[in-house]
Amino acid sequence: MSVISSYRTRIRLSPERLVGGEVDPTWRLMEEAVQAAADELGGRVTDRITDYYGRVTVCDFAVVTPEFPRGVGVRVEPSGEVVFIYDHYGGYQRVGAEIRERIAQNYAALAVARALEQMNYSVEIDEAGGGRGETRAVVVRGTL
Repeated sequence: MSVISSYRTRIRLSPERLVGGEVDPTWRLMEEAVQAAADELGGRVTDRITDYYGRVTVCDFAVVTPEFPRGVGVRVEPSGEVVFIYDHYGGYQRVGAEIRERIAQNYAALAVARALEQMNYSVEIDEAGGGRGETRAVVVRGTL
């Protein structure tokens, strides 16, 4: 049965996207993480997903790929909690989970890198694996 499901994360953003007229840094990081996932998977970033029947759900960010044209959405709750949403009906469980994991991994790696940069570390990010069905490893290295 076609249903848009939600998957909670431990990621928290500022509840307000705009702070003092500027985009909050946590929202910018999420936007970068979503864009990186889309680039890695040959997709694009949008603000909506669809279900099996083509009904549209608007969200804060979404990644739509050739492999999963319905997309995986990112919704930020009023509390700042990040929730992934998508309709996996029709055999899209694996690819939906892969997209949401990429976004979460990218966000974590970018957040660590930015924190190290703020402490004046020289930062390198290395990635290994990550092909279809492969385990992906992201290493963030900071040198003072």
